[in-house]
Amino acid sequence: MRDLRGLRRTLTAAALAALVLSGCSEKQEANDTLPTAAPETTESLPPVGPADFPVPDEARTQDAAGAEAFLKYWIDLLNRQRAVPAGQAITDLGPGCQECARIAGNYDSAASAGNRYEGGELTITESVAPQMGDGEAMIAFVARREPVSLVNRDGAILEARPDPAPALSSGITLNWSESDKSWLVKSFTLG
Repeated sequence: MRDLRGLRRTLTAAALAALVLSGCSEKQEANDTLPTAAPETTESLPPVGPADFPVPDEARTQDAAGAEAFLKYWIDLLNRQRAVPAGQAITDLGPGCQECARIAGNYDSAASAGNRYEGGELTITESVAPQMGDGEAMIAFVARREPVSLVNRDGAILEARPDPAPALSSGITLNWSESDKSWLVKSFTLG
């Protein structure tokens, strides 16, 4: 009897194995629908800054690295706008900043009178790590200003600071704008 039971088990196992293996060899139709790709989770950033000189992505993170990158962009923007001269981009990124409004006003006044600035490039020579807190970043830095002149249409110098200012003790306070996904200048001091 035992041999008969063992034989039945062996035959049953062989039959099951044959069934499983023959199922794998049958042709199957391909599924007509492919899985859909997962939606992208990266949110595109709204444009901020001049169209031809926008705030870079690395300056649009709400952390110390983003604040430092924004400060570097801000100094580059001031240099760029002085050469134009035009102040709108400065007031757009520093809407409540009094010093920003003063600088922008100087650039706009020069442009409307047909004057231009020569020189005056700013560079950051030292900075400390930003102090972060509650959507705000404060950065102390030292800047260098090259000699600068305000020149009229005829090339006559109207105002000049002929000597460089190598160590201007400066600072900037930035506020995070959730709607712009960018830092904006709350206050700015140069020298």
